[in-house]
Amino acid sequence: MLNDREIEYNVAAGKIISENYSRDSLTPNGYDIRIGDHELDIIKTNSLFFISSLEKFNIPDNIVASLHIKSKYARRGVFASFGFVDAGFIGNLTMAFYNFGEEFRIKRGMKFVQIVFYEIKTPEKNYPGRSGTYQNSEGINVKSPED
Repeated sequence: MLNDREIEYNVAAGKIISENYSRDSLTPNGYDIRIGDHELDIIKTNSLFFISSLEKFNIPDNIVASLHIKSKYARRGVFASFGFVDAGFIGNLTMAFYNFGEEFRIKRGMKFVQIVFYEIKTPEKNYPGRSGTYQNSEGINVKSPED
């Protein structure tokens, strides 16, 4: 797992986060992703909603990342299920959530999800070499490869 120093080193080298990096979002062992696509929205009770990251990611071939909803939103009844961000991924992240709790407001720049980076051995084929379905994504992208 990369610590704050290693994250900053990679960012300075143009890796991991290539646009809209904020040192204020850095944690000891990760980074708090900010909402990038909502100026101000009300999230209703019992509703599915999507968020795109403000940050653009540039995950090198020797790194993968996992996503975790910030606990303050989980405690309010917001649920999310995430996979890994693959080695070689470039673009904004689209994340899906379901609000089981009371309605609340979200806005651009809010810290909503933590990303944690892990160093791996370089894969034979990285994300664009395997599927690359969402490579270079911008904004919310909900289209699945089968569509």
